[in-house]
Amino acid sequence: MLKTLQPLHKVVPAGLALMLAMGTTTTQAANWFKLRGTEPGGIAHTLQVWGFLQPTYAYDFSDRIEGGVGGFGAAANGTDPVPGTLPSERTSQQSFYMRRARIGIRGTMIPISNDIDYFILTEWGQNGITRTDGGAKLLDASITFNQLSRGMDDDGLQNLGARFRMGQFLFSQTSQALSQSTPGRRVHIFMPEATFAHAIGRYASDNGVGNWPENEVSANGARDVGIEVFDWAEFKDPIFGGGPLEFTYSLGLGNGDAIGELNRDDNFRKYGWLSIAKLFDNTRGPRRHDAMLYGFYQKGDIQFNNDLNNDGRPDGTPIPAGGNLNPGNLNSGVTGGGVEFGIQSPGNRVLLNGNEKDIEQKYYGVGLEYFDKPFAGLGQIRFETEWQKQEGLTFDGAQSPSVAVNNAVGGFQSILYDVDGKNTGWFVDMGYDIHQHLGLKKRTTLNVRYDEFDRNKGNDVREVNFKTWTATAEYFFHKKARATLTYQWRDFSADNRTGGFKTNGNAVLEQIDQRIGLQVTFIYKNVLLR
Repeated sequence: MLKTLQPLHKVVPAGLALMLAMGTTTTQAANWFKLRGTEPGGIAHTLQVWGFLQPTYAYDFSDRIEGGVGGFGAAANGTDPVPGTLPSERTSQQSFYMRRARIGIRGTMIPISNDIDYFILTEWGQNGITRTDGGAKLLDASITFNQLSRGMDDDGLQNLGARFRMGQFLFSQTSQALSQSTPGRRVHIFMPEATFAHAIGRYASDNGVGNWPENEVSANGARDVGIEVFDWAEFKDPIFGGGPLEFTYSLGLGNGDAIGELNRDDNFRKYGWLSIAKLFDNTRGPRRHDAMLYGFYQKGDIQFNNDLNNDGRPDGTPIPAGGNLNPGNLNSGVTGGGVEFGIQSPGNRVLLNGNEKDIEQKYYGVGLEYFDKPFAGLGQIRFETEWQKQEGLTFDGAQSPSVAVNNAVGGFQSILYDVDGKNTGWFVDMGYDIHQHLGLKKRTTLNVRYDEFDRNKGNDVREVNFKTWTATAEYFFHKKARATLTYQWRDFSADNRTGGFKTNGNAVLEQIDQRIGLQVTFIYKNVLLR
């Protein structure tokens, strides 16, 4: 029995990681700041082309809205629910599409300096980043200055210093979002609901109809434009020995606006990250063997106008609750009076009529991740868990939960924000390599995730509760090519609302059913592993 176990320094930290996961609210590993922001030291290369393709098929089994009452029911009953359709267009329940098609270059700026690295990535796929005009978009374009990184000590361990990164890139946030551009680690096709709501960056500055101008990106892909100081250090493990401990920090300052824009409101967004990891062996890159505990924090003001027609009623609040929003009426206008669907946005991000305000938004969370092969004769084990929260200006879904009604008033260009929201989400995610038990030579994995998301918690007009089980199988044709099959069971409800808001909310949410996705990932010209 004892001969089947690997050394104690790998097994005990694994057990500690799992116990921590059960006792805390926490998500994913790999050092994404190292992977995306720097190039391997001692290996000079001026340019390396890289990227990946993810052709995808998805099918949503959701039914049409039924049971709505009043004007809402008259307009929405018998139509498809927005959350029961495929993003980003939100008009279909099944489709083949190129979900991601990314190509980029990265390297060291030789002969200018061996201490300056760059990272560029573009998106050509069909998603929220490209949906406005279908054209390619610049996702990342950054330069990292490593002159103050301090190198390694006499034991070959990394010293703590400071590296400065400037440009457009992924700042500190949930590990699920940080891993999006490195498909070697991401498992499930569909994100946890909280991550999908919080991280992809839907920035609007009013609650009017058509508040996403057509000539701007619909989602930021979790990016911002600004500056970041970060670094990591390695230390000998005084307790378990074996691989070192790794400490990573990051502090950033960004515009807090849509990518490709200048700072439109003179506000900035602050970012922070701290993590401690146990490295079990010499594996590196997105699939390194480690256990990592981390936390992230974002905070910033966003200029927002929630009273476009100056009538004293909030535009994003339904008429029965004292606002201007009437999701059961197709007439839009700027007159007020309680008969319009909503106020028409001027489409210039912020209308300066004296009602614009700087509204704070906070986004933070903690996570725990474990990935290793602790037992000889068994497969690799993956465990992740995360808790996250957003406060203040929070995303609140489409202007109408009916596809037909929403399309009549701007479609995907019309979204809502709560100016005093509280969103909370968490997930637990486990995976195991099963191929050797099946007699297969190629890596095969089974993965299960459970996530919950409470949007607008405590709001008896707008609260929604999401509970989702996700099962995913992966088959690797090659270390750079794999097929992924994901199936979801979704249970959404508006049970914490009151009166007609509860009835109409559940008329939509009770129709949300299961969802399936099939995706093939091809990684080309893989970057040097870190």
